[in-house]
Amino acid sequence: MVEKQSFIPLRIGVILFVVVAALLGAHQISQAQSPDQAEGTAYGNCRYGVALMNSGHVSWLDDLGVGWYLNFGRTAPVAPNNAEFVPVIAVQQDRDGQGGYLPTYSTVPPLTEGGLGALVDSRPGGLWMVGNEVDRVGIQGDTYPDVYATAYHDVYHFIKQRDPDAQVSNSALVQITPGRLQYMDLMWDAYLEQYGSPMPVDVWNMHLYILPEKDANGQGTGAHIALGTDPDLAILSSGNDSALCPREDVYCYAEHDDMNIFEKQVRDMRSWMLEKGQRNKPLIISEFSQLYVFTDYDDPVNPTHCYVQDEYGNCFTQQRVSEFLNNSFTYLETATDPNLGYPQDGNRLVQQWLWYATAVGQNETGGSSNLLNQSGTALTQVGQAYVNFVQNQSLHVNLKPKSVSAPPAFTNGATVTATLSAEVLNSGNRSVGAPFDVTFYSDAGLSQVIGSATVPAATDVLGCARETQRVSVEWSNLSEGRHSFWVKVDGNNAIGESNENDNVMKGTLLVDPDQVFVPIIRQRH
Repeated sequence: MVEKQSFIPLRIGVILFVVVAALLGAHQISQAQSPDQAEGTAYGNCRYGVALMNSGHVSWLDDLGVGWYLNFGRTAPVAPNNAEFVPVIAVQQDRDGQGGYLPTYSTVPPLTEGGLGALVDSRPGGLWMVGNEVDRVGIQGDTYPDVYATAYHDVYHFIKQRDPDAQVSNSALVQITPGRLQYMDLMWDAYLEQYGSPMPVDVWNMHLYILPEKDANGQGTGAHIALGTDPDLAILSSGNDSALCPREDVYCYAEHDDMNIFEKQVRDMRSWMLEKGQRNKPLIISEFSQLYVFTDYDDPVNPTHCYVQDEYGNCFTQQRVSEFLNNSFTYLETATDPNLGYPQDGNRLVQQWLWYATAVGQNETGGSSNLLNQSGTALTQVGQAYVNFVQNQSLHVNLKPKSVSAPPAFTNGATVTATLSAEVLNSGNRSVGAPFDVTFYSDAGLSQVIGSATVPAATDVLGCARETQRVSVEWSNLSEGRHSFWVKVDGNNAIGESNENDNVMKGTLLVDPDQVFVPIIRQRH
């Protein structure tokens, strides 16, 4: 989540000794390869990511099959399988000497030539997350919604001025609950009021945990009450009273892995995006897993005492976490909605997701979800479940045009040359490491070539429908009128794709549009 420190148990069993987990598997597992993969190049599955909390674990990224990773910092060791590193720019509201909030903020790195500027220059076209859990009070981002709107504006434009092809993402909040949605409304409205335009987010970002936000006395607990929001909206802790579990305004500890609530948070986030006109944007979950700690003090097969128990006396064992991993991955792989999902990705609700973490301290928040043992030498039971699931997903590419465009052209009494453009994306689950052509035609039969542009191998087009590549050609000797054109991606089939039927899109170019007759039909009353 989040606060990387020792977890305060809800119910502590008698601590006698810690049973060291058996070493499960050897560090010799390889990700399944796709038959159309570029020779000699390894790729992970871009749907799956992991929080790399120890740089020494980077060699495991290939074994885990991940396509992206983060460490909540700005730099990280390079992954052996070309997995994408996503840096997090720290944002925090400034405080006065008495702990009061100031209307200013700070970032790490600073918005300077030698700070964020140098980092942006070093990774062109990359994704940047602006903040981490800025809704939490006293820790993490700790920033009011209106101040975060200012910070996001400044960081976004700083990045885009240096690299227009970069992608910028909002700070994920701890979870998606009524209070967190109010935080996002306040942030959105503040940006609109301050700058007169909607908040320009390229990739929407969330965390997904199921944590209580306040106790019976109204004090923040677990996820905390979202900063600047109405405390009455906060989700109540059960206090380990199972009688409260049926209430919608209560999160029981037993519901920490409840898939109905998990799905509701995803759909609530996508519904918020739809309401704000943001449906046609990717959504990523940059952190989720099980956070309640499990340490077996008795029988590893049938434990009777554990570090944390839910309302029904059940522990968050490796088996329980593994079942949650399988259930959540299955949902994320298959969840679509024709009214809420991202159209460029088959109406999937979520494009990418990231598990927390490779390994943290056994008794720290999230320790029960560790993919590696404490020495980083072997997979845990959860880690083996992760590998098994990812290896069962076949790797594939699916190139397609996202949009085509042509600005109006004017002849000035003669013929004219116009520019045609297309944005291309890859909705498969692995990168494209080989070159391919994008060809423009003047006929629906795709026989009259206008021109062709090549997307080079060095571009390494990422999957998961998250980024686009723009190509252009010139169309000459055009006269006044309406001209249709067609664009086909990878027309010579250089790249093996999972779907060859979505590679063509039609566009229209207007020459001397002020002279084009457009009829108007009026109805008489």
